[in-house]
Amino acid sequence: MSSIFWNEWRGLLRDGRGRLVFGLGILLAALSAWASAATFAAQEAAQAAAVDTARCAWDEREGDSPHSRAHFGDYVFRPSGVMSALDPGLQAVTGRVVFTEAHRQNDAMHHPQQAAAGLLRFDRLEPSSVLQVLAALVIVLAGFGVVSAERESGRLKLLQVQGVKPWQLLLGKAAALWSVGLAICFVVVGANALLVEGLDFGRVLAFLLTHALLLWVVAALVTCVSAGAKRSGTAAAVLLSFWVTGAIILPRLAAMSASALDPLPGRDAFQAAMQEDREKGLDGHNPLDERRKKLEEEILAEYGVQTRAELPVRLGGLIMQADDEYGAKIWDKHFGELEEHLLRQDGFAGKFSFVNPFQAVDRLSMAISGTGLSSHLEFLRQTEDYRRELVRRLNEEDAYGVEMNAEGRLQRTTTQEFYLSFDSFEYSPLGLDELVGRQESDLLALALWVLGATAALAVTSRGMAGGVVS
Repeated sequence: MSSIFWNEWRGLLRDGRGRLVFGLGILLAALSAWASAATFAAQEAAQAAAVDTARCAWDEREGDSPHSRAHFGDYVFRPSGVMSALDPGLQAVTGRVVFTEAHRQNDAMHHPQQAAAGLLRFDRLEPSSVLQVLAALVIVLAGFGVVSAERESGRLKLLQVQGVKPWQLLLGKAAALWSVGLAICFVVVGANALLVEGLDFGRVLAFLLTHALLLWVVAALVTCVSAGAKRSGTAAAVLLSFWVTGAIILPRLAAMSASALDPLPGRDAFQAAMQEDREKGLDGHNPLDERRKKLEEEILAEYGVQTRAELPVRLGGLIMQADDEYGAKIWDKHFGELEEHLLRQDGFAGKFSFVNPFQAVDRLSMAISGTGLSSHLEFLRQTEDYRRELVRRLNEEDAYGVEMNAEGRLQRTTTQEFYLSFDSFEYSPLGLDELVGRQESDLLALALWVLGATAALAVTSRGMAGGVVS
């Protein structure tokens, strides 16, 4: 097996086409790592500047009331995460900046109810795409004749006469092809480790393992097809069809099927339904609103006074908080239904992992890198929690940050130090165990593909031993 392994490498490096294919694979791996690292560095610098600008705008603003500050709002930025240099995932589709303000839950610079159809990507030269698509293609191009060429030249019978067992032959050749893909894999990850600081060792190891398993599946299937085909041309046609179907057609078919079978509501319909429910509740900005009048009466009764002027607190702040609390229930309902819809679509698309190993690894890769759908939804949840706490504190300050002056009127006691006491948004990413644990079906699918590909090698070798494959 060792001799077969090294002989395959010598044959690859001696052959001009083999050197070209392998060299292009290594070159594209290095270029993708460099381009991704450069993009990551530029994005981090731009985001750091934007975070500083937003914070300065918040700290330096003076002379406004808490309610005005709630409408002035704050910008929330999601950190890219160092693993996004290896797999940016959905971040290019979903956006990473949210404007938070009173009375509104804003999108992350995109329309989430229209985004699901684009939640798959193979059209950018990213390190993950190089490993999932191009490295697999290199294995196909380097290995379609790995056994069939031996048969055509007559060397296969010679090897059998010399006592080489079929399982040794196939396993040695599959291992050689796998090592070709692993070389590209290590170039990608190694280059990123040199260019990007702070990579998480556990996530990098999981990233490497996941892609290594995919490349083993490809290498094993390439060897089986080459062993079963009478001619190298036939093997090449079958394997290229497998690659095109798995890497290009099925991922898009999965997204299109999910959108067609379980379509999301259009943006206008989504906004209209939410606005309809919103109008059924309190309108804190409309003094003629009957629900607002009823709330005023309840507050006056609670403090035992007859008029607003007698209240020891600002009525407006209490009403605004009640308005925001009602709005939060509406957003929880509609955005909660939207999130369930997105997860349902994602789950449907995930079933394609059982017929497509490329898709299983793509989904696992995004989960490991913290750039998948679960991570994005977690960011939106944390952003909304931050917004509600921000607005709550401002509304309470608007209501209670007052005192009665000598003339019997309320005056504000809010100082600039109050606004400076607000901390900037801090995103807490989900842990690796939790993210991968949510991809149980993809893990199962990948495990079945690995076992199936390995079993196919065993079955093919038995066929060769029995003279079925001659």
